Amino acid sequence: MKNCKSCGKTVSEDSKLCLSCGASVGEDQITEEEMAASELRQEQIEEKPSKKLFKKKTLIITAVLACIIITSAVAAIIHKSPKELYLLSEYKTYQKYKEEWTNKYGNSIEFQEKMMKQPSSSDMTLSGSVEMDSLGNNPDFEMIQELLSHISLSANTEQDPISKQGHYKLALNVKKENALDMEMFQSKDKLGLKVPVLYEKFFYLNFVEYGDFMRMIDPLYEGPETLEVSDLKWQDLKLTEKEQKYIQKRYAIFLLDRLEGENFKVQKGVEYKHEGETMKLREVTLKLSASETKNLVNDFMDQIIEDNKLHSMIVNRAQKVAKATAMTDDVDVLDTKEMKRQLINGLKDAKNEMKDISFPNGFSSTLLINKSEQVIDRKVTMAVGGNSDQINMNVNSKNIPYGNDQIFEEFSVALSPEKDEDSQVMFQVTNDVAVNKDTRAENLKASFMYEEYGESEEIKFAMKSDINGENGGKQNIIRHFNLNFAGGDLSDMPSAFKGTIKQESDLNLKKDYSNRKFEVKLGLEGDLDSGTVTVKLDSKTKLKDKADLPDLELDSGEGLSVVNISDHEMYKIQEEVGTNLMELGVKYGLIPEDMYQFDIYDEASYDGYYQFEDKHSDDKF
Repeated sequence: MKNCKSCGKTVSEDSKLCLSCGASVGEDQITEEEMAASELRQEQIEEKPSKKLFKKKTLIITAVLACIIITSAVAAIIHKSPKELYLLSEYKTYQKYKEEWTNKYGNSIEFQEKMMKQPSSSDMTLSGSVEMDSLGNNPDFEMIQELLSHISLSANTEQDPISKQGHYKLALNVKKENALDMEMFQSKDKLGLKVPVLYEKFFYLNFVEYGDFMRMIDPLYEGPETLEVSDLKWQDLKLTEKEQKYIQKRYAIFLLDRLEGENFKVQKGVEYKHEGETMKLREVTLKLSASETKNLVNDFMDQIIEDNKLHSMIVNRAQKVAKATAMTDDVDVLDTKEMKRQLINGLKDAKNEMKDISFPNGFSSTLLINKSEQVIDRKVTMAVGGNSDQINMNVNSKNIPYGNDQIFEEFSVALSPEKDEDSQVMFQVTNDVAVNKDTRAENLKASFMYEEYGESEEIKFAMKSDINGENGGKQNIIRHFNLNFAGGDLSDMPSAFKGTIKQESDLNLKKDYSNRKFEVKLGLEGDLDSGTVTVKLDSKTKLKDKADLPDLELDSGEGLSVVNISDHEMYKIQEEVGTNLMELGVKYGLIPEDMYQFDIYDEASYDGYYQFEDKHSDDKF
């Protein structure tokens, strides 16, 4: 390698030209091709500064345009009209609530939806106990307490929504031993029932034989000949995403068109205090006069009456519900055209009945919003009056962030007649929430108060919750609650209930299972008595590829068709059921053990009668 004498760049040993500056680096004569290459390279070198300059100009122009666009967007946001600010804040607040709901319950809802689409198996156990102070020395109650402490109910479900089949088991257990159980099987064409402790096989009915079965009971039966089982699912009633967007768009445009800008006002820099903290908020107010409110309601009713797509959504779901609840195939369901006609006539009648309703004070809604355009406080007031009466209504909601990841929530409704200041109905619920990583503490309070002619009745509920774990995953929750009654007719009830709720949940969408445990302890406090009721619930659900279902075909041996049972078979079934029922009664003390004696017999010599002997008498039955 050698260096160029002109520019100092490194060039190869056999090169005659410097590719950087084009100078000759060898003593040999430079060829025309090499000279041409050198000239081309020199031109490229000279062009570089102009290209760099062009790029710099382009970047500067782009940056200036970006600044102009951003500044314009910020100005548009800052200078939103009061109407735009009001509607946008309500929309953003709704979206936030929706997001919070999804975060909290989304996985549980998704698991339930998966259960509607694939086979699953569920096991549930319910147990409990009762303790009453006044009955502590009562021998009969002590026996009942002892029995309840050893009793539990268990249920098992195998279902396949694809084939529309389900197998359900319900058992009564005493000291964890199966005392009495029952099984039910259902498919799209038959229903089966079995009580194993009484008889080992299913008794089933084919739905196409329903008429024959009813004539076995009533020879004069003239009703439906077949049955149909509902296959209605939540998905059939749920609004589709397209339908939701249509409704949101249509009625958002309606509000934008009907609400005038002059109905809205904004006040900036409003001080709002909570728990010693002060916030600067914007206050946006919507006010409608009595006539404007009346016209808005009438226009809204007209909008619904003219909304053919909404009518189709309602009628479609109404027809599905009607078919699902009919149970028989010969029940007439109104066609779409007739149902729409009746729906529209009903809406028109409702509008006509509203002619006598007035809104004397109009409508007022005041929002206090923060910098993120989230509603912190909302107050709605209006009055609704008929021919003689007027009801004043006040609705208030709050969602106040404060402190270190704390939120105070409130919702209240107050109703009072205009002519009676001593009467009112009020409902209020508040929740003070503190969030810290995977823990959440809630302090919920609710009250319902009814006052009339100076006398009042009040119900108060309070619950503190400690929640550990992620939403929709593994969680442990402990809740302590109090329920108090005061005044009026409520004086006959226990003055207070208090207790605890313990919850354990483990939901895993990837592994397709959901396990939950609940323990509720309810304490009763009254002037005459007090005590404690305990209830425990343990449930486990697993999604699977195939459900374990019984085979009830004629040749399977698992079931008997109730329509095809012969008289001889029925006689033998009654005999076996009677014997098992009697033995069950003796086993659990319902029939005194020393009162009856079973004579052993063989089927060949049995004459058709049970022989029971009372040991305290010479009589035989």
